[in-house]
Amino acid sequence: MRSINNLLPGEFHMTRYYSSTRSAVSPSTQTGDSGRQTKPDPLHLDAFVSNVYLPHVKLRKRSWRVDQRIARQHLSPTFGARELAGIQCHEVENWLHGLWEKGLAPATCNRILATFKTICSLAEMRGLLPAGQSPCAGVSPFKIHTQRERYLTRDEAQRLMRALEKSDRPEAFAIRLLLLTGARKSEVLKARWEHVRLDLRLLVVPLSKSGKPRHIPLSDEAIAIMRAIPRQPGNPWLFPGEAPGKPLSDLYLFWNKLRRELGLADVRIHDLRHTFASFLVNAGHSLYEVQKLLGHSDPRTTMRYAHLEQASLVTVAETVSVFLARPGRRNVKAPKSGNFTPGPCGAHEDRGAHSEHDNTWR
Repeated sequence: MRSINNLLPGEFHMTRYYSSTRSAVSPSTQTGDSGRQTKPDPLHLDAFVSNVYLPHVKLRKRSWRVDQRIARQHLSPTFGARELAGIQCHEVENWLHGLWEKGLAPATCNRILATFKTICSLAEMRGLLPAGQSPCAGVSPFKIHTQRERYLTRDEAQRLMRALEKSDRPEAFAIRLLLLTGARKSEVLKARWEHVRLDLRLLVVPLSKSGKPRHIPLSDEAIAIMRAIPRQPGNPWLFPGEAPGKPLSDLYLFWNKLRRELGLADVRIHDLRHTFASFLVNAGHSLYEVQKLLGHSDPRTTMRYAHLEQASLVTVAETVSVFLARPGRRNVKAPKSGNFTPGPCGAHEDRGAHSEHDNTWR
């Protein structure tokens, strides 16, 4: 008897129909061509992921390798050898809490659970699980109460840059570019030399997260870093990986050691992108400009930085208070030239007036 994975589309739908409507046959058996009742081949999670799910998702999801890694690292050790239909809901619930107890963040646990649910949904769609009987059914993700926001202060960013400048590791060059461009990690690590247009001061991303080409402007400092990156003859990648012909795959090990040495253990790589945006907004640049530099296709995504712009506007509004302050009023200092300009930390301030909080980016 052929496996259900090898059935033609018409045969597959008929098999689904009979499996859901037959009443005289035990759920653990099915009728073969000769009329005999035979047990179906057991389908384990690992086999389903390798033979059905990954081929399916490769055609539909650019980040399919993330699903592959999640299945390998988090699903296979616990459920890989288990039949899909035999996994119970309470086992998935206990497994999910076990991930959290191992130290994974709730948001990470939720992403892993979402992948498991997608796998089971495909199994249902293919008729390999009875409808409504996914082992993930009823398993709720963890509640995420607040959106995590972490921006480097000016002092933190400068300390980070000085430490990175002392290293000749490719990871150090990559992280410096992340902080100077606000690019996504994948956009930098997958950059090829043919995509670097120093004559136009651009790093071209042929296919961005939005599904369209993206052009990342390069500042003088970013161009200097590009010129300083050692180039390997015949290798197309800015940051070659250890595997031949592959780019550098990740920055975590290098970054985790560095951030702890600098007292920045709570800072993630992606927070460098948030920091880039916060510097721009606090320096008086519009959300439209930030949207274009970050490559957000939806302006609503950039609105997460709107509160930073509001803080800057409040500082600007204080200009009127300075000009209208009563003579002799304390703690109010008029600008020397009568003009306010964005300070290095983004606040609109008198160049001659500085406080101990000037170096904090909020």
